[in-house]
Amino acid sequence: MIRVLLVDDDADVRASIRLVLESEPDIVVVAECPDGERGAAVARRLRVDVALVDLRMPGGPDGIATTGLLRALEVPPRVVVLTAFEHDDAVLRALEVGASGFLLKGARPHELAAAVRDVAADRCVLAPAVASAVVARAVTRPTPTRPTVVGTTAVADAGPGVDDDLADLTPRERELAVAVGEGLTNAQIAARLGVTPASAKTYVSRLLDKLGLQNRTQLAITAHRAGLV
Repeated sequence: MIRVLLVDDDADVRASIRLVLESEPDIVVVAECPDGERGAAVARRLRVDVALVDLRMPGGPDGIATTGLLRALEVPPRVVVLTAFEHDDAVLRALEVGASGFLLKGARPHELAAAVRDVAADRCVLAPAVASAVVARAVTRPTPTRPTVVGTTAVADAGPGVDDDLADLTPRERELAVAVGEGLTNAQIAARLGVTPASAKTYVSRLLDKLGLQNRTQLAITAHRAGLV
């Protein structure tokens, strides 16, 4: 079972998402919280595989800070941020602090369940309606520094950005970064590189560790920004 945490200040939204997800045989909502601080506290106590986090929450940590809090836990859940707006610059900032993807709040029930399954399987989730715009903004923005979390706020380190590290990649690692940037699955990467899907997943994990990135979405944005894709 995929264990899900809901973090949204709107009780009606939480109830509707819970209703959709708990109709699925392989998904269970283990908790729901109205703000990020309580969400992080609950995730610290419970085993949570995926957290669905509202990007815009007033009166406390917003979705960006909440994502940072969740990803900073000893056993961090994967995070999908939910936004009501197709053009939301905060989405990119949430991805930079560790979100595995994002969905529009108007997503259909099957899209919501599929997103939970994809993220639980370590795949990216980018709402098609806004994915291209987010990547375009990522390419034109200055290279971000690696994020850290202080209190309830995600901030950036003063050190060099991850794009600087791409010069140290081997030819195979650059090929792997290109494949992830193109949105290929592990099976598709395996076919391109001539390895097994399990090996492809291992290679991606090692590349993320080498670059200090948290997920494939960050790697894809980094590859686009560096001009590899």
